[in-house]
This record gives sequence, structure tokens and C-alpha cells, in this order.
Amino acid sequence: MSKFKNISSWGKADSQSTAPGTLDSKAVKSLEGNLSRIRRGRKQYRTHTDEAHIQQLMSSIREHGFTGTIPVLRVEDEDYDFEYLGGHTTGEALRRLGYETVPLSIETVEDSLSLAEFSYQLNGANRPLNALDDTLAILDILAEALALKLGEVDKDEIPTLIRQIARETEKVDSAKINCIKETWERNEFEISIKSFAASRLPLLNLNEKLKEGVQQGLSPASALEINKVENPSARGELIDKAMNMSVTAVKQAVREELKAERPPSKPPVWEPVAKFRSFAARVNKLNPNSISPGKQKKLERALASVQKVLDEIENS
Repeated sequence: MSKFKNISSWGKADSQSTAPGTLDSKAVKSLEGNLSRIRRGRKQYRTHTDEAHIQQLMSSIREHGFTGTIPVLRVEDEDYDFEYLGGHTTGEALRRLGYETVPLSIETVEDSLSLAEFSYQLNGANRPLNALDDTLAILDILAEALALKLGEVDKDEIPTLIRQIARETEKVDSAKINCIKETWERNEFEISIKSFAASRLPLLNLNEKLKEGVQQGLSPASALEINKVENPSARGELIDKAMNMSVTAVKQAVREELKAERPPSKPPVWEPVAKFRSFAARVNKLNPNSISPGKQKKLERALASVQKVLDEIENS
């Protein structure tokens, strides 16, 4: 979550950076707006809202009323007049309580980077984003910064650039590297680039069910452990149980499941069979033309003797 405390300080912090995106706080206006005419924000990074939190907000509004404003942007859309910049959950609580109109603060942003950074700030102001949503939000902000400063950028390249910074390896593209560092410092992300590379980027490789688990509160460390389990059914059961388990307990459960998944070890080969295989390999390498007739006959008699014993065993 960004540590910027308000709109003005956010705009000031942004103006000191190399990225030109800013929020025009002087243009903020307040008015009453219809809730049904507000659409979901383009940069709403929170994918899952806890029902308990909505109920808590509803209880508070019933008791104290709603005295704040919801930050929005004007949009050109025949179905909507505004879109949420923040306050999605508050808007849902008000809608359920029967509010039709609410006080809005009309904000103005100059570009997509400003929209991304300010939305990130507002989304995490009261409740931190879950680890996966936060990861995707940071990557989106970096993509907007790179696009604004350097032109169109391949989003799939950003994780590679982050790993380069974390490992302090030879930088392939210093302009992109510097842009990422500057954006990271300006937003004061609460996780370092090294920690992000080590603990957050691996979340992108999780299967969809595990990603959903993280977005609903599953610990990232637990998710990465459960990802080691190959059996989909067993993995699904672990995801459900892990919501109420410590990481240590999850690791133990995964170890037990992996042990159960291992195929049973093959019984040792019977010694006579092992010897016969060895003899057969040696016989296969022999050149009949280099063996004397007497030794050829001895070998043939020996093989015939073995075959006779095998026939007796099979027919007994």
C-alpha cells in the first residue's frame, strides 16, 4: 500500500518524479450522484471483498449515517456518468441500505499512470490488498510508468526486469530498470524489489484455484507449498483446509501428501534373475567366430539346462 496520506501529498510526490502523471487536486468538486450511474473502476485492484467487511460498513452507516464522499471520475458512457476511483465497498454497502444518491468528490487525473497510482493508494488505504492483488497492481503500475516514459512495453518483460534488479545482474536495458526503480521509490511500496521477486512473482505461476485461494485470504507461503501437490483432488482439499491452518501445519500436510503420492518402490530383483540378466548381456556381446567349437557346445549345453529348468518351473 502506498504511504501517501492524501491527494495533495500524493500529487506532490508524483510531481517530483520523472513520471509526469499527477492528480489535479484543485479540480475536485463535490455533488450528489446516483449510485446506479457509477461503474466499477478501471483500476480497481481488489478482486474479492469480504462479506463481513460489507456488513460491518452497513452497521456503521446505520448507526452514524454516511458523512463522507465517494471519489469518482466522470466518464463518457451512455449507461454511466461516473466510475469509482475508490470506495467500491462503501458504495455497495450504501446500495444495500437503500441509498440512491450519495455525495461524490469528482476527481481529475491526467493519465493512466496517475489513475493507477491513485487507485492503488485508495484501495489499500483502509484494508491492505491481498498478496496476489497487490502483486498484479504493482506490475500494472510499473507497466503504466514504462509505457508513459518509454512508450509501449511488453508486460511479460517486467518480471524479468524485476529479477534482474533483485539479483543485481548485468542490466540489459538501463532505461527500463531506472524507470522501475524510480516508480518503486515514488510509490513507497511496502515490499522491497528483492522480496517481491522472491515471494510475489512465483504467485503468478499458481493454478487458478490457488490464485483464487490467495485472493480470498490464503497465505502466499501456504499457496506455494500446496502447489507442490500434483493430485488436483488432494490439492483442492488442502486449499480449503489451509485457510484455517498455519504455514507450518500446511507444510507438514503437504509433506504427508507428497509421501502418499510417491509410487511404491519396486521389490528388489531376485538374485538368480539378476545374475541371468548379467550373463545374457555378456553372451550377447560374444563373437561366435572367436569361440572354439568345444566351448560353443559347453555354452549351448548350459543354456539348454537353464531352459529345461525354466520349462519345469512354468509347467509345475
